[in-house]
Amino acid sequence: MKARVIVLLVGISAILGIGGYAAYRNPWVRSLFARSSADPVELERGKKALLKNHAPADAATGYPQWRGASRTGVAPVGSFRTDWDKQKPKELWRANIGGGFGSCAVVDRKLYFQDQLGDKERVVCLDAETGKTVWDYSYAVGQIGTGRGYENGPRATPTVVGNMVFTVGGAGKLLALEAEGNAIKMRWQHDLLPEFQATMPDWGVACSPLILGDLVIVLPGGEGASVVAFDKTTGDVKWKTGSNPPGYSSPITASIGGLETVFAFMGDALLAVRPTDGKLMSSFKWPTQFKGNITTPIIVDDEYVFISSAYSMGCALLRAERKGDEVSLVKVYENRRNGFATHHATSVFKDKHLFGIDGTQGERGLKCVDFMTGKEVPNWDGAETGQASVILAGDHLILQIAKKGEVWLAEANPKEFNLIAKVPKVLSGNNNWATPTLVNGRLYLRDEKNVVCLDVRP
Repeated sequence: MKARVIVLLVGISAILGIGGYAAYRNPWVRSLFARSSADPVELERGKKALLKNHAPADAATGYPQWRGASRTGVAPVGSFRTDWDKQKPKELWRANIGGGFGSCAVVDRKLYFQDQLGDKERVVCLDAETGKTVWDYSYAVGQIGTGRGYENGPRATPTVVGNMVFTVGGAGKLLALEAEGNAIKMRWQHDLLPEFQATMPDWGVACSPLILGDLVIVLPGGEGASVVAFDKTTGDVKWKTGSNPPGYSSPITASIGGLETVFAFMGDALLAVRPTDGKLMSSFKWPTQFKGNITTPIIVDDEYVFISSAYSMGCALLRAERKGDEVSLVKVYENRRNGFATHHATSVFKDKHLFGIDGTQGERGLKCVDFMTGKEVPNWDGAETGQASVILAGDHLILQIAKKGEVWLAEANPKEFNLIAKVPKVLSGNNNWATPTLVNGRLYLRDEKNVVCLDVRP
């Protein structure tokens, strides 16, 4: 009997030991034991930083890509009224569409989005003033995501440059489309996952293509191909770099000490890449459960880079420093677990603060956070939003509420939360993950069934 007990105990110990070792080898499990920390020297340095607000693009620029012309979530210059509490925004038009979670791009009175109808994905162009279809381009779609319930359609936002439209579909199809009047043709394409031996993310491919000069930059997350750049005209691969797995973020660029740098938030790290040759210059480990790094990095003063993730992670601020022909990432702080943790919606920056959604499943809602410390402003509480997407329009926040079908207007005031108005029943109230788009007093919203245009012109 004793022998059996000993054998059983040895077996249990072996199983626990193997399981414990496997867990220890998992970088996300190890990250759970990481502590919040800050560099006092960097914090002191940050107190002297100007932290200038992002300048809005000219109204003529429109909203040509994910989060606007500079990927900062700032609406372009243009007048719009804010008395929504006295005069509800009027619906100008509503267009029926297919499934998808991507946002709208608006340039030169044309609106672009992606959706899915049946077994085909589409890239669609509408007249932004009437909602009438100008053209659409459809193609067969493969598997989107690895679990059921996430097959609804594309996640990314089209990027518009001149008469070219660049898109990434939910299954990873990269398209370069060329518009000729009211017609559209495919210039070149790549199937990112099989071409770069990348795995399908659990919730589908979500990166919106970044155009930098003659390059189209995307994040397949393949071995040796975390970040890939293509020639904008021919589609030829110019370079590929990194072996980090894919997340759900989109790349962004900044000039660090005069050196153009691409920042890519992958499934387990933030990468700093030199776009001239694809050299991976620096990285900051950020392993998140489900590889759920979703938000776009927020860059302020071409120096400070903020990242945030839900799933028990938190947020971190890094200082990007140029050294010769390279850029290194220096940690200012990381606030783990109980820190400000954005789920799917990237925050906006104004007056040395961030306004964004905290919480994995909408438990906490809209918060205001001191950018240089990552700490929430006390008693500033917009928690009723639950999950939402947000853009900055002048001195105001426009929010698309994920599960209520509502649109909110609030002040972007770090001293107190002041809700101006709620516009109910604009959207379906189901999976409203897209980000609002405001151009020349017209507010464009999108859910799984409709694109809606609201009139907020003075």
